[in-house]
Amino acid sequence: MGRQTFIAQRGQQWQRLETLLKRKMNRLSGHEVIELGDLYLAATSDLAVARRDFPNDPVTTYLNELVARAHPIVYQRQGTTLRRIGIWVRYGFPQAYRDAGPYTAVAFAAFALGAVIAAVLVAIHPLAANVLLPGEAQSLRSVMQHHHLWMKANTANHPVAANFIMVNNIRVALLAFAGGILVCLPAVYVEALNGIDLGAVSTMAAQYGLAEGFWSFVVPHGVIELSVIFMSGGAGIMLGDSVLRPGQLRRRDALARAARTAMQITIGGACLLVVAGTIEGFFSASSAPDWSKFMVGALSGVLLYAYLLGSRPRIVETRYRFEDVLAPLDARPS
Repeated sequence: MGRQTFIAQRGQQWQRLETLLKRKMNRLSGHEVIELGDLYLAATSDLAVARRDFPNDPVTTYLNELVARAHPIVYQRQGTTLRRIGIWVRYGFPQAYRDAGPYTAVAFAAFALGAVIAAVLVAIHPLAANVLLPGEAQSLRSVMQHHHLWMKANTANHPVAANFIMVNNIRVALLAFAGGILVCLPAVYVEALNGIDLGAVSTMAAQYGLAEGFWSFVVPHGVIELSVIFMSGGAGIMLGDSVLRPGQLRRRDALARAARTAMQITIGGACLLVVAGTIEGFFSASSAPDWSKFMVGALSGVLLYAYLLGSRPRIVETRYRFEDVLAPLDARPS
């Protein structure tokens, strides 16, 4: 077999193996892990052929490096539980968040649309809050009309308001995730409903001259909490979309693949809610200056999205790539 024929017949599989290795094991689906093992075995066989027929050729060096890169991944030992958790926290959860990015954007759009519509309606007709927040608007209004915010007021309505603020976001995150499997619509509805809640309440607070106090309470923990709500809704929508549009996979396979990503988002989101709850319990309702609360909210947002968008494993470039194999002998890397 000639060199060019060898490359033409086997090169596509080498390129595919190279692509899978760049993505790392924690990013591969179950089917891709199996494919990686098959491609590795094929590459070792090709390396043996190349060493026999083309001992001093770049194709042999390329295959040797490709197999060397794949070997520790294919035969890696199971790491300790803490190490695997650490790798997932560092890379797995952020990657799952990025994989669901378009769906999270849809969830955010539904939330934002609901918030804007509710804010406009309550600003034009204050009594519209009674329709948008049935059973809650009057309780909140009875506190704010005395120029108090519920999180600092010692009134009979405090349990109602505390439940509205502290429990609502966790409930909404779970509902948004679970509702996605039902053709996406419940998840979108839950996101819009939560936006309506925030838009209506924030506008009511502004009408009573309490906007600064309201947002200084919401922002410190709200940046993380709302982000979790968006990502939970996005995970739910992704599940529903895998059923509606499975692509070339069977629906159950597409759903299983989406569910793996969605569960990672749900677990990571639950951990983030613990952080948000800690900030809320110890800082949001404290007597700290409002400017410091806004600073904490901004800092939490910067750190969160730097982690979610920027945490990526480092990929070490090798001496030869597949393109180098096709180059003339006198043009190969030295």
